[in-house]
Amino acid sequence: MKKKLLICLAMLVCILGLTGCGQEMTENGFITKDEAKTAAEMTAEQLSELQQTLAMYGMSMTEFVEMSGGNPEEAALTIDAMNSWIDASEEFGSFISVLSDETEVVITEDKADVKVMIQGDRIYKDNKQRKAVVEVVITEKGIDSITVSPDYEMSELMTKAALNTILGMGTVFAVLVLISLLISCFNFIPKIQEKFRGKAAQLESAPAPVKAAEPAAVVEETDDTELIAVIAAAIAASEGAVSADGYVVRSIIRR
Repeated sequence: MKKKLLICLAMLVCILGLTGCGQEMTENGFITKDEAKTAAEMTAEQLSELQQTLAMYGMSMTEFVEMSGGNPEEAALTIDAMNSWIDASEEFGSFISVLSDETEVVITEDKADVKVMIQGDRIYKDNKQRKAVVEVVITEKGIDSITVSPDYEMSELMTKAALNTILGMGTVFAVLVLISLLISCFNFIPKIQEKFRGKAAQLESAPAPVKAAEPAAVVEETDDTELIAVIAAAIAASEGAVSADGYVVRSIIRR
C-alpha cells in the first residue's frame, strides 16, 4: 500500500516541478502554452489516481504524508490540491477523462493560468454528466496553486443566485417585521404600566375595614327584694326585734 501511494505521490511531485526547467524558446521566458497545458492535464490525471488510491486504503492526504515521514507544511500544495479535488468530487462524482479540447491556457509575463475541463460521472438534470474545472497556476518556480471546482451551467448559477437573493431578502424582511412588531408594542407598555399603577393606588387609598363594635356586656339584673328582706330579718333577729319593719336597707355592696 505504502509503495503504491509513494509512486503516485512521486509522479505528482514530478509534475509539480516539471515546469522549472523550461526550453530556450518560450512564450514568457519559462514555459510555452503546450507545456503548460500538458503539465496541467497530467496534474489532473494524477490527482484522480491519487484520490482513488487514498480512498482504497481509507486515508487522507495529510495522514499519508505523515505516515511516509514527510512534512505536511512542505507538502501543503499537494494536500490543498487533494482536498480541493475531494470536495469538488462530491459534485462531479468520479473522474472519467480530461476534455483536452476544452482546456484554456492564458500566458502572461510571470505566470501561466491553465483551466483544464474534466468529465465526471455524476448525473444531473436532462441526464447530463457533471464537469469540473481544474485551475492550475504555473510560475517560473513550478506549479503555484491548484483548485478544483464543479462546472455549473448558467441556468444553475442564476437559480442559485435567485435563491440566495430570496433567502437574504426574506431574512431582512422577517427581521424588519419583527422589529416593527416590537416597536408597536411600545404603545401598549405605558398603558399596562398605568393600569398596574392605578390598581396599586386604589389598594393604598382604600379605607381600613371598620371592626364591628363588640356587644356591651349584659349586666345581669337581679331582683334584690328577697335579699333585702333576708338581711333585714337577720338584723331584726340580732337586735331582738319582733319584726323587720323598722329596718331599711339602702344599698348592697357585693364583694
